[in-house]
Amino acid sequence: MSNFLIPRWFLMIVTLVGLTGCGSNNVKLASVSGTVTMNGEPLPGTTVLFRPRTTEGDSELKGAAESYGKTDEQGRYELAVVMTGDNGAVVGPNDVIITLDVFEEILPSYDSSGKDRRGPNPIPAEYNSKTTLKFDVPPEGAENADFKLVNPDFKVPDKKAHPEKDV
Repeated sequence: MSNFLIPRWFLMIVTLVGLTGCGSNNVKLASVSGTVTMNGEPLPGTTVLFRPRTTEGDSELKGAAESYGKTDEQGRYELAVVMTGDNGAVVGPNDVIITLDVFEEILPSYDSSGKDRRGPNPIPAEYNSKTTLKFDVPPEGAENADFKLVNPDFKVPDKKAHPEKDV
């Protein structure tokens, strides 16, 4: 490659990155907070992810503006944009995904018998991998983005079994 082509390619890449941005600067955000409960009890140690619903025209802008928050001991969370750390979530319809932190790993941790050491995921798939949860973020924001999860078989994961995780 000649020395003349390298600056051109570099300039093209910088221009493309500048045009695409990270999304949240080009979309309207609003403050969002709420509580997550399981069977009526606060659910600490979860991640709440808001994924904006996109159309063909705004998918590049909104697609990079997912927001997340972690629940505290009272099950409370506040959202921030993943890529920028800006407070809030994209105004409009969002799909919501709630996971227990110990289950956020992409690959499970198998023992010698082939079982996942984490045990069964206590948060049903309808709240994460096959989410049915939705929230429409109003322009003025929301302090009551509450999610009441139900799983009659729910058991709080044993912290001793996962000392490396913040359960």
